[in-house]
Formats: sequence, C-alpha cells, structure tokens
Amino acid sequence: MNFYMLCVALGEPPFAQKETVVSRATGRCALQCLRELAVLCSPRMFSMNPIAVYEALSCADDFAYCPFAYGYSNYSRRGYHAKLLTFGNVPEFAGKLLRSTLGGTGLSISARTQHRDLAVAYAKFVASPEIQKTIYTASGGQPGHRTAWLDAENNRATGEYFTRTLPTLDHAYLRPRYNGYLHFQDRAGDGVRAFMMGEAQANAVLEK
Repeated sequence: MNFYMLCVALGEPPFAQKETVVSRATGRCALQCLRELAVLCSPRMFSMNPIAVYEALSCADDFAYCPFAYGYSNYSRRGYHAKLLTFGNVPEFAGKLLRSTLGGTGLSISARTQHRDLAVAYAKFVASPEIQKTIYTASGGQPGHRTAWLDAENNRATGEYFTRTLPTLDHAYLRPRYNGYLHFQDRAGDGVRAFMMGEAQANAVLEK
C-alpha cells in the first residue's frame, strides 16, 4: 500500500495500464524511497502489522511515531491501553501531502446461507447510519458510514480520531477492487518487503 502511495506521489498512479502495474522508472524510485525509510527503522518492524505497531506504541516507550499504518480508533479510547494514541493526517512528500491507499473490509452474505432474509436484514441493520454512529462505534467497531465519522460523541470518545483522519480517507488513492486482486496484493507485497530488507533487486521485484 505504501508502494502505491509513493507511485501516486511521484505522478504515476498504479494500475493505469493493463499490462504493467507501474513504469520501471517510477517503480524503482518508489522502492528506493521505501528502502531509505526502512534503514532508519528497527528490523523488528518487518515482522509487525499495524496492530503490533500500535501495541508497541501504547504499551512501551520503544517507539513514539508511525507515519504509515491503517488506523484503529480503539487505541484512542480511554481504558483500552495505558497510553492513548493520537492519530492524524499523513505527512508531506516533496512539499505535498501524500495520498494514502484506501482499502477496507466489507460485510457480505454467503451465497450458501439458509437464512438469506435474516442475513440481509442484519446487514442492513449493521450498515444503517443510526447503528453505525451509535452502538456499532461505541462497541469498538470501525464504522464505514460517514455520519459516524462526523458524530460529535464518537470524536469526543476517541480524541477526535475520526475528524483527524477523515481528510486522509477523502484524499486517498482507491486500490483495485476486482475479483482476484487480493491474491496479487498478498504476493506482490513479499517482493516489496524483500527489497526494503536489502534482499532483492528493484528490477527483479518489479518484473515479478
């Protein structure tokens, strides 16, 4: 996702053409930017997902800042951990705010369900504006409905997490959503990670 973000910042959104993800020149530059950041970080970072990063930030004093990771409002709520985290917009790159990559996880209904009407009713209930901005968010859920992000009580309870991060989402690059894309993402990320760790060459990663 950070590779996509940097390609956009370099002036070439990925997946604009059918045959390549991005040009070699842009791809090499984006990879190099990631490696420059990686050499400044603890090697521990390569085995940590965003939740592990937030656990480290909120439970110890080893780390103080993470510029790129998806948000979880739980870490801004009183009582969740000893240390509250403050979330905000992405940093600048070459004098302009970066555009994060927007992904997300949806709510779906199995085609094999024996209770289709009940499942549809529940999905509509969960996704409704009123439930999203009240009990769904209050119970620790990460809401998908915009009204929940603008709700004053939700922001009061999370140190303004939602209003602080909404501009990031509004300005984000939307990753592909076609069937089969996640298979690509899961495997392509391995090459980017290997390059950042100094274990692969840029051209080989881009070719693969």
